Amino acid sequence: MKRILITDDEHYVLEGLRFLLRGPQREIEIARNGREAYEKICQSPPDLLITDVMMPEMNGLELVAKLREREETRQLAIIILTAKGQAQDATRAQESWGALVVAKPFDPTTVREMVTRALENGSCLNL
Repeated sequence: MKRILITDDEHYVLEGLRFLLRGPQREIEIARNGREAYEKICQSPPDLLITDVMMPEMNGLELVAKLREREETRQLAIIILTAKGQAQDATRAQESWGALVVAKPFDPTTVREMVTRALENGSCLNL
């Protein structure tokens, strides 16, 4: 069973991704902000984190930075969702932290394929 944690403060994004990524060998969890996601990940790291950038309490880039500092989550596969205007900020995450950046609005088929490959590879590098 592969575990995916989706973090976003927009309910429709959480539910849309949960529906899009569901599958018989997947467990999908949600968090509504970066702090909630960080706590869940520290308790039990998922196989993949999908996080928005703009969220309350801790944004997605802060979340990724904290996760990359921890030995247990340094290699966690991460996909960062960002509005087109934030893409430049998120490029740092892609280059420095090996996270994959996807601009909203995103193509559902492309995201589904990225998630499948990330889960198979255990990484977002070279996707």
